[in-house]
Amino acid sequence: MTRIIGTGVYVPARRTNEDFEEKYGKKAKAISRLINHEVHYLATDIESREVNISNVGMALNAAKQAIQNAKLANEDIDLIIYSTSTPDYLLPPSYILLQKELKIKNCMGFDIRSGCAGFGTALTLADKYIKTGECKNALVVGADLISSRFTKFPAKELDMKTLFNYMFFGDCAGAVVLTGSDEDRGIISTKVESTMADVDMGSAFYVGGALHPYPSEEVDSEKWAAYQATGLSEEYLSKVLIETFEEFQNESGVDLSEIDRFIMPIESEKIAKRVFERFPEITPDKICSNHSEGGALINAAIPVAINSAIENEKLKKNEKVLIYAAENTQWQHAIIFMKW
Repeated sequence: MTRIIGTGVYVPARRTNEDFEEKYGKKAKAISRLINHEVHYLATDIESREVNISNVGMALNAAKQAIQNAKLANEDIDLIIYSTSTPDYLLPPSYILLQKELKIKNCMGFDIRSGCAGFGTALTLADKYIKTGECKNALVVGADLISSRFTKFPAKELDMKTLFNYMFFGDCAGAVVLTGSDEDRGIISTKVESTMADVDMGSAFYVGGALHPYPSEEVDSEKWAAYQATGLSEEYLSKVLIETFEEFQNESGVDLSEIDRFIMPIESEKIAKRVFERFPEITPDKICSNHSEGGALINAAIPVAINSAIENEKLKKNEKVLIYAAENTQWQHAIIFMKW
């Protein structure tokens, strides 16, 4: 079976709501009352607008820690899967830049360009490569540096929606090392899918791709940095999560009451309320997450939650663990069932 044998996290500078309020005044104060976190992880400087560490720089720190905790050498890694929605460059792929920094001579790999579902997708693919014997040790990285999308766009007064997103998201990197094992514990099953591709996008980065590589009047200015549609996430993310858990129970024969730990970062209290009303067996003491510390960490949220759970001794040997990752871009999601 495929086991997680090492984890690592890199957290950039920590800033507070008060720092934003000092810079942006009343608008930031109003937003502080709307978001669930008071501490922000920022790889950029609020005042100077400069990037202090790159996406790959954060990933490198997390990867080194994960490899060290796995008691491996960098050269032991023969697969890197790098999931991010905010790469340093469109090309080359981020995994190659990380491989270069780790000084790994021979390594296969690829990037996953996704949001919050990306890390779950990456775990699924790493599991497949290991179980088919195509690799021995996989390094899976989730990293995002979204704040530069707000500080590096043309200087202007941020409107409320843009400032909300600036304060809502966080920068961070997390990594895990996976390997094959003869032990009867590890990843049992995985599933990645999109079941609502016909529903409108809940969020998007409209600027930076081939259609709109730069800010332009063709795109509403409130969509230049990051866009989130009002109300869609609460409706559809909760619907997807509930349907996925119901499907998991039916297909696996495992009742959610049998699960010891749920690793499933949820940023919205409304979504959490709907899910917990449907599944009262998912009690707060069973959930492992970053509890919004640092903001919505996108691809880093899952590895940060796993690392925190290990550090706080919340994951015990042979416990049944369910990892769930989903995003509101086009409602794709991943679920991983394992015995720890």
